[in-house]
Amino acid sequence: MLLVLVIAAALALAAFAVVARTGTAHSGAGRSTTTTSPVPAPAEHGTVAILQVAVPGDAGVKNDVYVYRPPIADSKLLPVLYFLHGTPGHAKDVFDAGLPQLMDSFFAAGNPPFVLVAPDGNGAHHDDTEWANAVDGTDQMETFVTTSVIKAVEGPNARDRTRRAIAGFSMGGYGAANLGLRHPDLYEAFVPMAGYFHVDDPAGVFGNKLLTMVANTPELNLVATRRPRVLIVDGDSDNERVVKGESQAAASTMLANGVPVWFEVVAGSHSWQFVAAAFPDVERFLDSAWVGLRPPPPEIPEAQRPPAASGHWAGTVDGAAIDVAFPAPANDPTVAKLEVLRKRYHRPPVTYVRVAMQNPAASAPAYTLARVSFVDGAGTTTDANPPAFALIQWARDSRRSNAVSEVQSLLPALLGSTIVPPGATGTAIMVASGRIADVQTVYVGASYGAGTLQRVS
Repeated sequence: MLLVLVIAAALALAAFAVVARTGTAHSGAGRSTTTTSPVPAPAEHGTVAILQVAVPGDAGVKNDVYVYRPPIADSKLLPVLYFLHGTPGHAKDVFDAGLPQLMDSFFAAGNPPFVLVAPDGNGAHHDDTEWANAVDGTDQMETFVTTSVIKAVEGPNARDRTRRAIAGFSMGGYGAANLGLRHPDLYEAFVPMAGYFHVDDPAGVFGNKLLTMVANTPELNLVATRRPRVLIVDGDSDNERVVKGESQAAASTMLANGVPVWFEVVAGSHSWQFVAAAFPDVERFLDSAWVGLRPPPPEIPEAQRPPAASGHWAGTVDGAAIDVAFPAPANDPTVAKLEVLRKRYHRPPVTYVRVAMQNPAASAPAYTLARVSFVDGAGTTTDANPPAFALIQWARDSRRSNAVSEVQSLLPALLGSTIVPPGATGTAIMVASGRIADVQTVYVGASYGAGTLQRVS
């Protein structure tokens, strides 16, 4: 298995991770205000309700809206994820895939809770609505999702954009990207899963109106996004014609234009099993921002912190020789620069990791140094990712008004290319959140089940 798929020479400008998981085949295309009040984690199972919500443009027509709520009181502080299904499909597909049960386990483990909402996007006049407003005035699905459903679900506890995200599978992935780009005032993040980014309109929702089609073509608007966070997820064996290669192309476009995007390839085909396998990573991506809405924990004095792990690991993965170590800031100029920025933005200590790779000349692919994972004695996994992960988060969490623009201007000079062509040797510095105090096992590459490194010192 390839360590990581290489899709763009601009990888150094954004976080770019690939994780392998399992999936089985199944057809089906499918101004913010901030607050620092914490949201408690629930300890019980959530509840599911089915609402009937009127569809604009069609008098008397109501569509199902499935709602999972964690077992805590609703409030403006509790985030909401709106999840769009594919075609053919229905709102219950999201729930039949087992996502509420996954959420119960997330929240029981102490992760920040949120509401999951799945509206039915089937139209009374179009069997493939593209989650858009039909030009003939019927099946106003964009307005349904962005206005009617939000009002029905959130009621008097209307959220600000920092507590809303939109995701979707297949046609729903297109809808999530399109509505996320068209309504950045509503959604803090969007997550297309095995989606497409062009217009695919067999039911004639857009009526071949050129300006309407352009306005609803995500691939023409990807580089305009600066406010929403974006995670794009694809299946490694997804051969559906309408989506094949779309996710990779969209991520490449955004990366090449300096727009931060997280991109992930998950083992699986065009199926809800693929969605369920990838959903834990979607939850972690969303919670990485939503947990940031809480007050940061008090920083532990240096004298009370456990000693940082030390060590050196090496091995061969897919024929490439890998070497991993923890460099001291005084011994590495890139680490020293990163430490200056971390302290400037008053962020907690992190762990820096140096990864070196020698890709043999006989190797077919180029590799990219995109992630290393450390497992401690208790079985807890800590990922080290490219510094863009940390830099962008530091800037966003900082009170400095120019922090984000400062980081964006520094990235090209601070970070070198992570791509290692056949016959070349590459070195990259990565960053892991927090202090790594104990390491039992180290993994490199696309699979948590392969690519284990051995301690050599």
